[in-house]
Amino acid sequence: MAKALIGKVCIVTGASRGIGKGIALQLGEAGATVYITGRNMDTLQAAAKEVEARGGSCVPVVCDSSKEEQVSALFGRVKQEQGGRLDILVNNAYAAVQGILSNHGKRFWELPASVWDDINNVGLRGHYICSVYAAQMMVEAKQGLIVVISSMGGLRYIFSVAYGVGKAACDRMAQDCALELRRDGVSYVSLWPGAVRTETVIDQIVNREAKTKAEQRVSESRLLYEEIVY
Repeated sequence: MAKALIGKVCIVTGASRGIGKGIALQLGEAGATVYITGRNMDTLQAAAKEVEARGGSCVPVVCDSSKEEQVSALFGRVKQEQGGRLDILVNNAYAAVQGILSNHGKRFWELPASVWDDINNVGLRGHYICSVYAAQMMVEAKQGLIVVISSMGGLRYIFSVAYGVGKAACDRMAQDCALELRRDGVSYVSLWPGAVRTETVIDQIVNREAKTKAEQRVSESRLLYEEIVY
């Protein structure tokens, strides 16, 4: 890949694994300096090593996107270390994957109200807060790109009511922020990655389905054996 992003400074939230890590890997490979965030330094450092192995520069930062003081500290650090420069922010942090998988098939009145916050605190409010701090830096520089990772769940039903409302809100946030940022040379877009074989998906869905099919084959073989013997 051509080093098209040499000299560029990026932040990718929720980048210790999954889609966020994949984005960080590509940005690093293109030559950017990438700050990656997450809540566990061990997994962040492992991801940073992968980015650097592709020739990129990566700075792991522990940051919970639901806590504004930590978000403020993150952007303050980037501003200080990079001379006020921030070219790209990718809002990817999401804290509800396990909860969505655990509650799959349940309807909204069968779930505790706290599910709303589990899905939309980091995955919507956190994106907005990060966008505020990023926009302050980018507007001053009259350039930049903010991305929010959304999904087709904002257009049609997927997983749950809270999930769909949150994704629709992400899409609307991108549209309205883009409108207000346009005159200052800053872009804001929403991306729908589609189905991605992340670590969690492989562990919780792919491997589980494979195990279920294997158990089913064993069960079918046992039944056939019993029919033959008895």
